[in-house]
Amino acid sequence: MTKRTLAILSIVLFFSSCGLTIRMLSGFKDPVVQSKNDINQYVKENAGDFDTYFLNVQTPKDSTEIFERFLFGFNSDLYLFHTESGKKYCFQGTEECSGVLMQEAFKNVETNFSVCQSNNQIHLDNFLKLLQDKNGKSVSRSNLPNSEYYLFETWNTYMQNKKEFKENLKWLTALEQTNKKIKIIYINTDLLDDWGLEKGKKLPIKFKRNGKRSVELVFGKLPIKK
Repeated sequence: MTKRTLAILSIVLFFSSCGLTIRMLSGFKDPVVQSKNDINQYVKENAGDFDTYFLNVQTPKDSTEIFERFLFGFNSDLYLFHTESGKKYCFQGTEECSGVLMQEAFKNVETNFSVCQSNNQIHLDNFLKLLQDKNGKSVSRSNLPNSEYYLFETWNTYMQNKKEFKENLKWLTALEQTNKKIKIIYINTDLLDDWGLEKGKKLPIKFKRNGKRSVELVFGKLPIKK
């Protein structure tokens, strides 16, 4: 990916009935490159007993791979996997709001979800190859807590303030307690210096209104280490 391409890389977010895009934009700030220690300290100060995983970049300083990992945090897909088979499960209804999908999963996962039929759905073992633990080590099923299903939830520090982070975590913790068959696994999607980025630098992002129901995010250059 060339520098010119990076300068105009953009994605379009659509407004939905659940208001996810509106809420995100209200608290959004330019992402700052951090270290895993920074994120772990943030968790310690604001969440207490909370375990998070991180996205792994195989080739540091590779702009294409870095943007792929970063944009993972904007993905509204629900990553629900059956622990034993490793197959991804998809919602059988029509609702698109991720918060509603999560509630439906915890109400009755067997009724509301079934194995995804698309041939391009990722397997749990391949999905885990994208992750590292807080110590930078690879993740396998044996590292995860015992559960019948895993639901992977992304989070970061630039889409919400500390108060919202605590409120969201409280809601998710309460939701998890309603169904012992599902365990939520948290994935941090902040920009990391491990990816070959310069710590403390920002990724500039501009917002462009794209009609009444969508907004375009235009990304600037990644702060690659020299």
